[in-house]
Amino acid sequence: MKPRLPRHRDQRGVVILWMAFLILTLLGCVALGVDVAKLMATRSQLQNAADAAALAGASALDPATYTIQPGLAKQRAFYTAGQNKAYEMVTTPVQLDTANDVFVDNVAHTVRVIVRREAGAPIISHFAQVVGWTSMQARAEATARVDSAGSVCRNLVPLAVEPEDEDDDFVAGCAYTYRIKEGGGSGFQGKYGAVEFPLCPDGPCAGMSPTGANTLRCLLENGYGCCVQELACLPAKSGNNSGPVKQAIEARFARDTDQRPDICYEQYTGNGARVLYVPITSEIEDGCYTVQRFGAFFVKRIPGNGNQNFITAEFINATAPGGGGGPGGGSVFALRLIK
Repeated sequence: MKPRLPRHRDQRGVVILWMAFLILTLLGCVALGVDVAKLMATRSQLQNAADAAALAGASALDPATYTIQPGLAKQRAFYTAGQNKAYEMVTTPVQLDTANDVFVDNVAHTVRVIVRREAGAPIISHFAQVVGWTSMQARAEATARVDSAGSVCRNLVPLAVEPEDEDDDFVAGCAYTYRIKEGGGSGFQGKYGAVEFPLCPDGPCAGMSPTGANTLRCLLENGYGCCVQELACLPAKSGNNSGPVKQAIEARFARDTDQRPDICYEQYTGNGARVLYVPITSEIEDGCYTVQRFGAFFVKRIPGNGNQNFITAEFINATAPGGGGGPGGGSVFALRLIK
């Protein structure tokens, strides 16, 4: 008689249960990942909005007193934040509470902005709601500072601008516009107002040759990474360079939060990308321009091609010859994010 083998229960049902549990766990991880990705994307969107709003707020500077006007700063920050979007259930404009989210410090010359997706307008989760996680919160903040004369030289663009008459000077205000770069056919001996800066190891255009169309485009778009001293002799750059000039100004418009053409600077609510800091020079002599001081100009529109490749701008302010700076000193100002 053969011995009876032990009987085992059928295990197939247990395997099905384990597979079901594993699938549910994987689905839960995927669902959580979707909502976490939405949270991270929202934080990035909020940071962009905060950066733009802080720069716009800091642009509300009274150049005569070197003070930021709080009311105008909050207005510009509010408008600029609203041009950006961040997720709630879907992407919606970012709204600031100017009383609690915008802070002006005229001692440090800064504007700090906080943008939020918190109580009242949180991020609505999708899949995480099945476990009771119905909403998420995020915030971002940025601080922009206004710098005067000393640091402006690190933002210069390679253009030489001179008053039309030795006895005249540039006049601020919307009623006056200036060509700070000439178009084809209106230059002087093949020169159209562009200059060559010395080789610089710093900034977005670091190490680029002082000559060449690509260097001109990069510097006009991003600014010079080194300083230029008064009385420096800047070699005149030959050629109209229509393409690089237009591309650079188009890039500045594209990253500005206020892209409206032909507006006055007092109407402008952007982040400063359309403000160019340029050397104000004497007339060209022996192939170079001599730097007298520095000025800030607001670009009115994107230049055209060829003969229409001139840059039209509104004068904002300038340094006094021989330096200066500080309240009432005729300083040039630059905006930058510090946090």
